[in-house]
Amino acid sequence: MKLRHQLVTLSLGLSLLLILILGSLLALFIRHLLESNLQEKGSDLARVMAADTRVVAALRKGGDPTLRDYMEGVSSRTDATYMVVTDEHGRRLSHPKPELVGQKFRGEDIWPALQERRSYCSKDRGTMGLAIRCFSPVLGADGRTMGAVVVGYLMQQVEGIYMERVALLISAIVAVLGCGLLLALWVQYLLRKTLLDLEPETIVRRFTLQDLVLEHITEGVIALDGHGHISMINSTASYQLRLPATGRHALLGQSLAELVPPLAPCLDQEAGEVSFTIQGESFVGRWQAVQGKVPGRLLIFSRPEVAASLGVQVTHLRQYAEMLRMQSHEFANKLSSLSGLLQLGHVDQAVELIQQENDACQTMLQELLRLIDNKPVAGLILGKFSRARELGVTLELDPDSALAEYPASVSADLITLIGNLLDNGLQAAWRNRQQRPPRVLLSLCDVGRRLVIEVEDSGEGVDEELADHLFDYGVSRQSGDHGVGLFLVKETVGRREGVIEWRRTAEQTTLFGIYLNKNQLM
Repeated sequence: MKLRHQLVTLSLGLSLLLILILGSLLALFIRHLLESNLQEKGSDLARVMAADTRVVAALRKGGDPTLRDYMEGVSSRTDATYMVVTDEHGRRLSHPKPELVGQKFRGEDIWPALQERRSYCSKDRGTMGLAIRCFSPVLGADGRTMGAVVVGYLMQQVEGIYMERVALLISAIVAVLGCGLLLALWVQYLLRKTLLDLEPETIVRRFTLQDLVLEHITEGVIALDGHGHISMINSTASYQLRLPATGRHALLGQSLAELVPPLAPCLDQEAGEVSFTIQGESFVGRWQAVQGKVPGRLLIFSRPEVAASLGVQVTHLRQYAEMLRMQSHEFANKLSSLSGLLQLGHVDQAVELIQQENDACQTMLQELLRLIDNKPVAGLILGKFSRARELGVTLELDPDSALAEYPASVSADLITLIGNLLDNGLQAAWRNRQQRPPRVLLSLCDVGRRLVIEVEDSGEGVDEELADHLFDYGVSRQSGDHGVGLFLVKETVGRREGVIEWRRTAEQTTLFGIYLNKNQLM
């Protein structure tokens, strides 16, 4: 059974049990209160009638034929069942049943009133049945007991009044039980809505897994509510932001701007890329808006080198995928041409096309392998040649270029540098194709103590407003997922303790140059 059903069943069961207990106690209390009220009213009425002049006169004379009618008239105006007047010997002078007048009073409970002159109530059975009987002595002028007045309430009448009160109590109990049922259903709805129809063990399991995943994320993760207070944070973020070592759960609900003042300017930014410095250490991140009933924001950040490393891996994968795509596209066209020539019976021309393509590829490969000993870089450049042909851009490799073999880690960095510069150069030349023939020149110099990489393109150059921030993260004249390439280039060059610069040449081309000390590459 689901938790909410258990809670509803338990609450209804407890409510029913409490109602039964309280109802029973209330029923007993009502009965006791009813009998007490009747005894009090009966005692008062008996004392009043014991002092009545008609009653005293009748007892003084030893009887009065009109006394019965008089007592019945008084009884009819009250809620008493009957009124009886007896003399000092217990003989009835008045009774609702005429045939009983003159007979002895039934019951021994009358004698304390006659003999001890006491007013009291008792429950006993008389000629009319079980009743509550209230006695009061009638005293003469000399203080002698002349007789007694009895006011009775039949238990049958008491039970009727009692059942009316109990019926009202049952109605109230049913109403309370109905309200309890409605309240239980409302609580069930709230639980279902709040817990997303999940059971507690499922919530605990998900929370534990979420906490475990959050702690194993290498990036810093902070979730803020609409007021800028921390609603979630992992240990990486707590450590990198130099937050108090009180445990990340103790930071929940506190203001991030107060805990980390250097982050205050970034908090005004709703979404997008951000960069900040904490105690001399730089970080880059991104705001993401969180929609829902509890709106907020999520900041995921890391050190630039971490982002750069991931960017390098992504760049390599993209370059490899792009090269495969272009090669498959190019050879698909060649295969279509060969298929057409063979179907038309032009075998000699088909053979000539194959030979021509093979010679062109071999010439390019031989030239590339002659100049570039670094096989990963050679493969990259080969792929860029295919990309350039697809764009209609002339890509040239300086015939004086040279590049030796380097360790795998250095080759990976060189691929990042050359690949991103060539990508930017090809795009810049292609965008400016209407003004001049698109052209890109790659030059690699591996002579002496420095490794020089230069890429020159026929693009229109760098926008003035971007010039001062050209190598910053996310800066690009293009929209979308751009602005990472030159940032990765700058980070890689900085890690290798090299220099990167760019300038506009006299031929109105843009030249990017990278200068690396070989001692830092080994």
